[in-house]
Amino acid sequence: MAPEEYSELKRQEKAEVFELLSAATQKLIRPDGLKAYADKQAQLLRHSVSNVLLIMEQDPEATWVRTYDDWKADGVAVLKGEAGLRTLGSYRFQKEDGTIGMGSKVVKMFDVKQTAIKDFDIEGPGYRKVPEVITGIYPASVEVQDLPNGELAVYDPDDRLIRVKEGLDPMTKMFVVTREVSMYHLADFHENGREETMAEAELAAYILVKHYGFDTPDVDFSKLTETYPGKEEKAVRAELGRIKFACDRVDEKVREALELDRGSKAKDNRDAR
Repeated sequence: MAPEEYSELKRQEKAEVFELLSAATQKLIRPDGLKAYADKQAQLLRHSVSNVLLIMEQDPEATWVRTYDDWKADGVAVLKGEAGLRTLGSYRFQKEDGTIGMGSKVVKMFDVKQTAIKDFDIEGPGYRKVPEVITGIYPASVEVQDLPNGELAVYDPDDRLIRVKEGLDPMTKMFVVTREVSMYHLADFHENGREETMAEAELAAYILVKHYGFDTPDVDFSKLTETYPGKEEKAVRAELGRIKFACDRVDEKVREALELDRGSKAKDNRDAR
């Protein structure tokens, strides 16, 4: 194939991927579409917003998606004849003026069912301790007897503290504290404070709590979808990108705390021998 033909093929392939992304983004205008995205983002937390949307559009049942090289590095073969899921990756390039630019390219990925793994019901990381971890990571939370306006938890940006109403059941407490920690990470993106940020913080908490394998409360997804009409698709994905950013920062702290706990237990076991 001539270089010009190859370049045109790649250009067409990328155009088709962006058409897929556009179709997937349009589905977010419905509350059930946004919920479907949130459920899949919880399942594929390490993937970007755009790639989760692309994966859903091509294979809604995908559960564990990696590149061919990632599977190969772990000694797992991708089945012959399987068509990869088209996702987007980034790369750096040098512009004519010498500065560095960023471009996008199509990256093929494969779901676990497209590999030679026969039994992929593999136990994931243990998240049993997440409810207690989530209340201890920064910013710290404290219980109080009552909160104004019937709130169950409130992040105070001045004190950099989360106040939680006493007596909440563990799952409710986990959700509202996760929401408020997410609020903390989202605050820099908003000028109008708590009310503007609440719907995004709730979606972040929903994604995280579901990712950790716990029951989620009912969330009103229409609070976000009703703001989407009139927005550009790119702006909608950018908004979800902010939510994903908050999820990543919270999850990073959770994983650090869980790793420290595992390390502490391993040391105690060694010392006990």
